[in-house]
Amino acid sequence: MNSQVIKQRGYLFIFVSILMVTFGIQSIGYAQEANPTITASVEEPLTEANLHGSTITLTLNGRQFIGERDIEDALSVSGIEGVYPWGVERVSDTEAIVGLRFAGNIDTDATLTLTVGPNAIGYDKAFTFEFPVTAVAESLVATTEAPLTEATLNGSTIILTLTGRQFIWGYSDSDEVSVSGIDGVTIERVDRVSDTEVIVLLRFVGNIDTDATLTLTVGPNFISYDKAFTFEFPVTAVEESLVASTEAPLTEVNLHGSIITLTLTGRHFANSWDIKNAFANNWDIQNVLTISGIDGVSFDPRDVEFVSDTEVTVQLAFAGDFDTDATLTIEVGAGIIADYDGIALTAQLSVTAIEDSLIATTEFPLTEENLHGSIITLTLTGRRFANFWDIRHALTFSGIEGVTVSSFSDVNRVSDTEVSVRITFNGDFDTDATLTLTVGEDAIVVGEYANVDLTFNFPVTAVEQSDATVSISPTPIAFPGIGNKLTLNLDIANGKNVAGYQATVGYDPSVLRYTEGGNGNYLPADAFFADPILDYDWLGDPFSDDSNFIHRVTIAGNTLAETGNGDGTLATLTFEVLDYKPFTVTLVEVYLVDADGKRWEVTTKNGEVIEPPELTERIFGDLNLDGVVNIQDLVIVSNRFGRRGKDIADVSDDGLVNIVDLVLVAAAFGDGAAAPSLHPAELEVFTTADVQLWLSQAQHLNLTDARSQRGIRFLQQLLATLMPKKTALLPNYPNPFNPETWIPYHLAKNADVTVTIYNIDGQVVRSLMLGHQPAGMYQSRSRAAYWDGKNAFGETVASGVYFYTLTAGNFNATRKMLIRK
Repeated sequence: MNSQVIKQRGYLFIFVSILMVTFGIQSIGYAQEANPTITASVEEPLTEANLHGSTITLTLNGRQFIGERDIEDALSVSGIEGVYPWGVERVSDTEAIVGLRFAGNIDTDATLTLTVGPNAIGYDKAFTFEFPVTAVAESLVATTEAPLTEATLNGSTIILTLTGRQFIWGYSDSDEVSVSGIDGVTIERVDRVSDTEVIVLLRFVGNIDTDATLTLTVGPNFISYDKAFTFEFPVTAVEESLVASTEAPLTEVNLHGSIITLTLTGRHFANSWDIKNAFANNWDIQNVLTISGIDGVSFDPRDVEFVSDTEVTVQLAFAGDFDTDATLTIEVGAGIIADYDGIALTAQLSVTAIEDSLIATTEFPLTEENLHGSIITLTLTGRRFANFWDIRHALTFSGIEGVTVSSFSDVNRVSDTEVSVRITFNGDFDTDATLTLTVGEDAIVVGEYANVDLTFNFPVTAVEQSDATVSISPTPIAFPGIGNKLTLNLDIANGKNVAGYQATVGYDPSVLRYTEGGNGNYLPADAFFADPILDYDWLGDPFSDDSNFIHRVTIAGNTLAETGNGDGTLATLTFEVLDYKPFTVTLVEVYLVDADGKRWEVTTKNGEVIEPPELTERIFGDLNLDGVVNIQDLVIVSNRFGRRGKDIADVSDDGLVNIVDLVLVAAAFGDGAAAPSLHPAELEVFTTADVQLWLSQAQHLNLTDARSQRGIRFLQQLLATLMPKKTALLPNYPNPFNPETWIPYHLAKNADVTVTIYNIDGQVVRSLMLGHQPAGMYQSRSRAAYWDGKNAFGETVASGVYFYTLTAGNFNATRKMLIRK
C-alpha cells in the first residue's frame, strides 16, 4: 500500500470521526470483543400474578447497546399469549431494562421467551432467554360490610378483592364497573385502594316494595383479563313508616302550640338545609309536608326543626273550633325524605274536642267601697285567649258610671286560658247597682265565640252617704321649698258616731314622697293606726293626653273605745318635697265606719299647694327659695342633670342643667343670711364618688373665672368633709331594739364591706355582704347596714345580747347590741 492510499484513508477516518462527534454517534471502536455476551435477569420469579408490570434486566458484555428505540424494535417475547414488551429503559451503555405487560390468562405453568435481536447491539446474531412462569388461579371476591337493605343501600360500599391479578389504572368506572337489577341504584364512585383492592360506593334514589337482587359486573379490562366477573347481592326491602307523637294527648285546648315529633323508619329525612329549601320552593307545601283533618290547623315552615336523620318536629298553630273528637293527619312527601321517590307517608293523631265555656268570678262580693281595685278573673275552657292587646281593647264595663279598665297593667293575661282584670272606679252611687262586663269576640281566638260578645253581670252593693265632710288642710298652702317636709291634715267636719276611717290620698310622685303618717286628735289617743299601703294609679284613661300618673297612700285607723263626733283631725300625713311646682293632693277614696261596723261615704275636698310669691331680692343659687343657698340647692341641681329648656336649676341660662350650674350654685354658698352648715349628717345625701366625679368634670372644663374657682374650692371642701380620716364602726341605733336596727360606719378608703352578726356563744347568726363600697360616711338609714333581726334562714332571733363585726379590707371592729322583746 503506497503512501498516497494511506494518506487518503487517514483523511477518511478523520472525516468519519468528525461526523460521529457532530451527530452524537457513539464510537464502536476497533477493540470491541469479537463475541459479545448478554445476560437476562428478573427481580423475583415470574408468576401469572406478577407478570404484568415485571421487568427483565439485560446486561451486555463486549459491546454497547444502541439507542432505546433500536433496542425496543429488536425485542420480542413469545411462549405466553398476551405478553408483550412495554417500554425499554437504556440505563447505561451495557444495561437496559425491559418492562412487561400481560393481558391474558394461563391455566398451567409456561415458559416466557425473550429474544434480543442483533440490531440492539450492532451484532450479527440474536440472543434468546427463557423464563419459567408459574400459573396462578385468579379470583375476584366482592363483599359488603353488612347485608344490604333498602334502608342502607344508599351510601353502602362493595369491596372488590383480587387474587392472582392486579387492577388496571385508568379505565373508566362506568365502562368497567356497573350495577343492575334494582332501579335507582347507581355507582357514586370507584376508589382503587391498592393493586388488589377496589371500593365501589353505591347511591340509591328510589323505592322497592319486595326483596330484590343487585347485580355488580366487573369488566375484563379492569383487571387485564379475558372475561367479566358478575356478583349478586340480595337486598331486603324495608317498609317505610312514619310515626307521629306528642308529649301529651292532643285536645282542642292544647292543640295550638303543641309540638308533633315525626319519627321515620326505613328512610332518612333530608338534612336541615334541604328541608328549608324544600319549603322555600313549595309554599303550597305540596310534596313536602301537609296537615289535614281539622280545619284551622296549620304550621309555619320556620317551625319545622330537623332533629336527626330520623326525627323532625313540627309546632302547630290552631285557630278554629270543632265539636266532636277528630283526627289529625300528617303527610310527609318525598320532598323532605332523602333519596326517596315513593308515595307520601302518613301518620295520624287523635284530638279530643272540648266544649267551650267562659266564666267570670270575683274573690269577694262587690261593694261600692271595694269596687276600686277588685279583680275579675276570666277562665276559658276549650279555647285560648288572644294576645294582650286584643284582650285589652275587647273589654268594656257598663252599668255603673266611673268604672273603667284605666291602665294597660290592669289586664293580665295569666295564661292561655286565664285573664285577670283589675277594676278602676272613680265615682259614686247611692243605691245598689249592677256592673256589666262585656268580653268582645276579639278577646278569644276563634271558636264558638266568633262574632259573639259575652256579658257578665255582677251585683254591687252601694255605700250610704253620711253628712260628714273630709278635707285636706291647710289649703291652699304656699310651696314649702324643695327638700323640706310638708305635713297635711286629714280633717273631718260633722262626723257622727265615727269609730274608724279609711282614706286614700293621691299625689304627684315627681313632686312629693310620702314619709310617714299617724292618727290625729279625732279618735282616742290609743286608737289603732294601720300600716300605710303605697301603690300607684292613673287618673283618667292612661291612653289619653289628659291622664295623670299618681302615687297613692292608703291610711286607716279605728278604735274600740268611745267614738268621735263633730269636727277634728282624723290623721296627719308628712311628705318630702322633691320639685318646685304647684300641685294638688287628692282624696280618691274615703270611708267612715260607725260603732256597728257599717261603712259610710263622705264628701271630700282636695288640697292645693300653690307657688310662693317671688322674693323681692332673690338670692342667686337659692333654688328652693328658703332664703339661703345650702346643700338642698345642690341636691336640686344634681337631680336635674341633663334637663333641657327653662329650668330653675339652669342658673347659667344656657338651656342645659349640667356641672357648670352645680359649680355656680356651690360658689354661692354663704351669700344668704346664714352660712351653710357642713355637718356630715346633713351632707350624707352625697357620696364621695358623686363629689369626685363633679370635681373631675369641673376641672376638665378648665373654668377660670373667680366665681367658678370659688365653687370648685367649695366642692373640694365638701369632699374633704365627706372623707373620714379613719375607718370606724359606730354604735347601732336604736339599741336596744325590736325587731330591726341600723349599723353605721365610716370608710377612709374604698373597700369590700361585710357585717357579721354573732350570738353570745360566738356562732354566726347572719352575714350582711355589702359589696365593694367607696370611701365615705354610712350613717343615715338609707346608707347604714340594716339588720331585720333574722338569721340566715329568715327566722326571727331570740332576745338577748349579740355582737356585730365590721370587716372592711384589713379593718376589723366589733360592738355589742341588745334585742329586747
